[in-house]
Amino acid sequence: MPRDRLGLRPREQYRELEVELLLGARVVELDLERRAIVLESGRRAAWDLLCIATGSTARRLDGFEDAIYLRELPEAERLREVLERGERLHVVGAGFIGCEVAAAARERGCDVTMFEALAQPMQRVLGPELGDYLAGVHGEHGVVLRLSEAPAPELERPVAVGVGSSPRVELAVAAGIEVDGGILVDELGRTSVPDVYAAGDATRFWSPLFEERIRIEHFQTAQRQGFAVGRAMAGKGAPFAEAPWFWSDQYDVNVQYAGAGLAWEETVTRGAFGKPPFSVFYLRRGAMIGVAGINDHHTVARARRVMEARAAITRDQLADPGFDLRQALR
Repeated sequence: MPRDRLGLRPREQYRELEVELLLGARVVELDLERRAIVLESGRRAAWDLLCIATGSTARRLDGFEDAIYLRELPEAERLREVLERGERLHVVGAGFIGCEVAAAARERGCDVTMFEALAQPMQRVLGPELGDYLAGVHGEHGVVLRLSEAPAPELERPVAVGVGSSPRVELAVAAGIEVDGGILVDELGRTSVPDVYAAGDATRFWSPLFEERIRIEHFQTAQRQGFAVGRAMAGKGAPFAEAPWFWSDQYDVNVQYAGAGLAWEETVTRGAFGKPPFSVFYLRRGAMIGVAGINDHHTVARARRVMEARAAITRDQLADPGFDLRQALR
């Protein structure tokens, strides 16, 4: 995609919406007592309602300060140059980003070695069995996998690191807003301070669906929860109770997942495991709390609706490819 098409919306649209957009203006203090943010320039801006949407930053590894951390545009451009030159690439971390980078590099003819501290790729979210399946997919495409292994800092460059993200909470902490693995907010995006909201992947928000706080690093949930918080600030709020959903394309494999990556007690497979299309359901106390599909987006989409409706469904129905999950919604 050309660089000039990367903007979320044209600059003039902010003016049409009567939004004052201040770029390159760093906020250094929220000043909750006087209800005015303080900019690095010394300028103050008063507020009636405040939303903190500071996002997150790529988690860094000691000894890999010069690695490619795929978070900001310059890093993406640097990675593209590596791929276009067909260089040998080392990838640290076999989560969503690491696996996608490895796949993109192999499709461009690069030699790839991928390191992962856990026993399988994407294991935290998908579990060891599905992780083992994806390890096989990458192995078949020529990726050298070094599992249960952390690389030494002397690893030959270039290196791409994808080991998760850290929420940007410094402003909230300095202001005395409650933080625990993210800015803590309720189902409407309200923080521990009246009239102060927070949205996006800087937050750990209360999910009425899962009945616990969750933090999701994927952009789509940050966007969707942000929409909900904006409506709440405008007085038209409703609890954000969606099941997070995201996807990953690796070679000819499309991985889709709905859920919050929560701990599960058992899994149920629909279809022949390892022979796409197939899906895996994650259950806790007999209730579905997640689903992953391999080239099986219809099942994931329908299972997501079942989860959000908290509809009753049996293990046998989940396992039966002939049972239309939409029947559970009737």
